[in-house]
Amino acid sequence: MNSQRTRNGRVCRQERYPRYLIVELGLPQVIKCSSLKFYSRSEIVGSTVENLESIARKRMTVVEDTVHSFEHVERIFKTATFLAEEEKADIELVQIGALLHDLGWTVGTPHHETGAKVADKILKELGYPEERRNKVVRIVLHHHLDLRDKLETLEERIVWDADKIDILGILGIVRAFHLLGSSPFTSVVKEAFKKLTAIYPLLNTQTAKTIAEKRHRETMDLLNKLREELSLEDLQIY
Repeated sequence: MNSQRTRNGRVCRQERYPRYLIVELGLPQVIKCSSLKFYSRSEIVGSTVENLESIARKRMTVVEDTVHSFEHVERIFKTATFLAEEEKADIELVQIGALLHDLGWTVGTPHHETGAKVADKILKELGYPEERRNKVVRIVLHHHLDLRDKLETLEERIVWDADKIDILGILGIVRAFHLLGSSPFTSVVKEAFKKLTAIYPLLNTQTAKTIAEKRHRETMDLLNKLREELSLEDLQIY
């Protein structure tokens, strides 16, 4: 592992992505900022926002072992960082938005609204610049699946995409059924088909569509197999 300075003067460590990101998302073997290290606009801002990882991790212990745990946040952070680099977005905003996007689950629903308020409070206490704080708050507020039409900035679209990639593929199906598991079985199956088949076409950035294509195919294959088994078509007994 080493460090290097990027074209815009920011310093970021290099290390290998976890295997699931290389295999499932098709990411390169080595990529900048694969660990939770911030791109920062200045040393002062950087030293402030780096506290966000420990803040977010500590707050999210109350949702440990859920589909919205800090492990989920880490996956979104890394995927969103990659998307931001490829799409030439403001990486600092994307990384902060990704880290804070699901804090609302720790305080109540609707989580995107409660999370936006928590994010605003935390960033204000850390002295993060107001104009940029407002942009992060909008990232958190609009990351909900149903708010795609509200997205305005590239950074909002990137965090939205990264979050939705996490509900594609085998991982996505497991997360969906876990989240919906307390509902009646028929309702869970119906909702899974409705939500999961619609995700991929909604992705905003070309980079997201490219790296998520394999997961989308897996999602469709698995749902088709589920449909066959529910109707006994796979047994060929009718």
